[in-house]
Amino acid sequence: MTLDKNGFVQLRKTANETATIVVTGDCCPRNPGEQLILDGKAEEIMAPAMDIFQGADLSIMQFETPLTTDETPIVKSGPNLRCHPGTIELLHAWGGDVALLANNHIGDFGPKPVLETMEILKRNGFKTVGAGKNLDDAYKPLLCKAGGITVGILNIAENEFGSAKPDKPGSAPLNPCLNIRQIMKLSKKVDVCMVITHGGNEHNPLPSPRVVDMSRAFAEAGADVVINIHPHCPQGYEYYEGSLIVYSLGNFYFPWPTDRGYKPGKMWTLGYVAKLVVDAKGICAFQAVPVRFDMGGAFVKNLSPEENARFAAYLDEISQPIADPVLLQKYYEGWVANSGYANYLVNYSVKPEDFAEPAPNRKLMPLRNLLTCEAHNDLLKTFMRLVEEGRVEEAKANLYKREF
Repeated sequence: MTLDKNGFVQLRKTANETATIVVTGDCCPRNPGEQLILDGKAEEIMAPAMDIFQGADLSIMQFETPLTTDETPIVKSGPNLRCHPGTIELLHAWGGDVALLANNHIGDFGPKPVLETMEILKRNGFKTVGAGKNLDDAYKPLLCKAGGITVGILNIAENEFGSAKPDKPGSAPLNPCLNIRQIMKLSKKVDVCMVITHGGNEHNPLPSPRVVDMSRAFAEAGADVVINIHPHCPQGYEYYEGSLIVYSLGNFYFPWPTDRGYKPGKMWTLGYVAKLVVDAKGICAFQAVPVRFDMGGAFVKNLSPEENARFAAYLDEISQPIADPVLLQKYYEGWVANSGYANYLVNYSVKPEDFAEPAPNRKLMPLRNLLTCEAHNDLLKTFMRLVEEGRVEEAKANLYKREF
């Protein structure tokens, strides 16, 4: 199975009635894009990419930020992101339907902005899924229509910061055993069951073996489509036992100030939009539509026909190792051995008295994230096995280096 020069592949014959669903990668309209939007440039920013969404029966966007002006950053590791409520105008320019809120930044400014964000989105006509006023609410799937097709969406995120609790607003946390039960129930109620997860290792062009196993388990449980978002670079896809799995869409619109400590990867400004053709039996066809945005926030645009063809070939190439578990493990070990996360653990210093400090202790948050976030924990376990077996230097040579 390969994509044509337009990134399209027919997966199976379609029934009489079909619908088109469009899903974007990470969108966070922060500065410098935030100021452009507040200055009335939202339609100008979106205009070069709007043909992607025309004719879609259901448009879905990964919205990775709270909308708030509150000065209440939580204690965590990594940046606290937020956007001015006025940046909702970018979504109006997009004109879609659903904002996915299960991600590692929706709770960056505490519980109140989570609720504020949901209210702003709903007040402006957008449906939300993946966050809620408490854990049960966050886990509720969204049922909606794409033409005459009933679609159910379950949206969950790895356990970094900002997850919902039984009595606290936040995002729906990944819990594979529970999630499989949720998928089994949801798939019986809808024509198309979609599971959209948020997690994985940032800047790695290949998914980890764990993410592949988990995504396939979700498909086996009844998900017709499984899409992962978060690595901030495109990853491949597979058609697995009648279900489509997309391992990372990359970013859709995520401007980043150049003077910040966190340095985006080389593929930060490149992502793709998943166009799905569905019928009452599930997924029929898939198109990967590449997009690029300006780091200064000025635009999101389609690529040229020549670039589209090159991207389709690239996506097929990085999808090939997914079908070979031995090769995928080899490349993952190569990425782990070269990762800065592993080096951070080696150089990290914590004293016993640090654990007696009043909570939350900022010094302990990097350790907390390394141990409790699934992607980070997976990386550390793999790294320590390489250390145990004396294979760290050997594994470094297995880094997958193919780039678009």
